Amino acid sequence: MELQIESLEGGIYLAYSVDGSARKLLRDSKHDPLKFSSLCQAKEHFKDQQYRSASLIHQSAYDEMCGESISAGIPLKTDLKWY
Repeated sequence: MELQIESLEGGIYLAYSVDGSARKLLRDSKHDPLKFSSLCQAKEHFKDQQYRSASLIHQSAYDEMCGESISAGIPLKTDLKWY
C-alpha cells in the first residue's frame, strides 16, 4: 500500500491510502479526515506504519489562473522517500 499526502491551499495536508486503483481518505477516530499542517507532522504520525512508499500530491493552480478547467491539470507527484 502507498501513502499519499495531498497538499491543499492554506497549508493543509490530507492523507490517503492507495491500494492499486483504490484511493481512500484516511480518517481519525471521530471519522474526520486526517489533517496535518506540515509534512513533518504527517511524517511523524506515519513513522511506524508499514507503507510501501509515500508521495506528495500537489495540484497546480496555474491552469485555473489561465482560465482552464481545474480537472484539466495533471497533479505533481513527488516521492517522499519515507519508507
